[in-house]
Amino acid sequence: MRCLLFVFSGMLRSVAWRDVAAVRSKTVKIRSQAGFTLLELLAVIALMAVVAGMAVLAYEGVQDQGRQDATRFEIAEIRNALLQFRRDSGSNDLPGQGVYVCEDPANAGKINPDLVNLPSEAGTTDAAKLAWCESPANFWMLFADPSGNGWNPDTHRGWNGPYLQRKSALMSYAGVDNLWVITDAYQANYLMLDLDDADKARLVSLGPDKTDDNPTPGTCQLAGGGDDTVLCLLR
Repeated sequence: MRCLLFVFSGMLRSVAWRDVAAVRSKTVKIRSQAGFTLLELLAVIALMAVVAGMAVLAYEGVQDQGRQDATRFEIAEIRNALLQFRRDSGSNDLPGQGVYVCEDPANAGKINPDLVNLPSEAGTTDAAKLAWCESPANFWMLFADPSGNGWNPDTHRGWNGPYLQRKSALMSYAGVDNLWVITDAYQANYLMLDLDDADKARLVSLGPDKTDDNPTPGTCQLAGGGDDTVLCLLR
């Protein structure tokens, strides 16, 4: 009987040790599997971060291209509007020229009295009105009839606008406030420059840096580098 108990006890210990060994083996396997899964997770997270970064860069590139395309389209439309204004005048006058000149030809330093529709944003003094009217960022003559003479259907001459739809708010440029501007895709003002010189007359978008990269050009073309968009007006 004692021998049987001894044998039975030995069998129980043997089984117990095998169970413990099996449990330990499973624990080691589970820990190994858990560690491998964590490494996989970290790798996936790293890959997702790389993909997200590439997507952001690609999106920014698409945005930049979109702004450039919008600016090129808008500046061409402004040019068309100015040339139509010029044709309608009957004397090839652009804003600020000829019958639409800002300064009184007979009185230097005085506003042209024929500009009867000069808006209140121009100010109250002649100096303020001249600075406002002559600003290269001010496209007000495309939006409002400067002299109030309107359009003559018999001669097909006069002011037949508005030549563009006014969307931009009043803004400042070069120290002059409340200008009727047109802003580009970078929220900078378009400029009309050197309108009295056919070789230099141009429209300019200042680009992302909002700086004129060609302040004293020999022609209407942009010389050298820079991020401006320039369109010749009369060439």
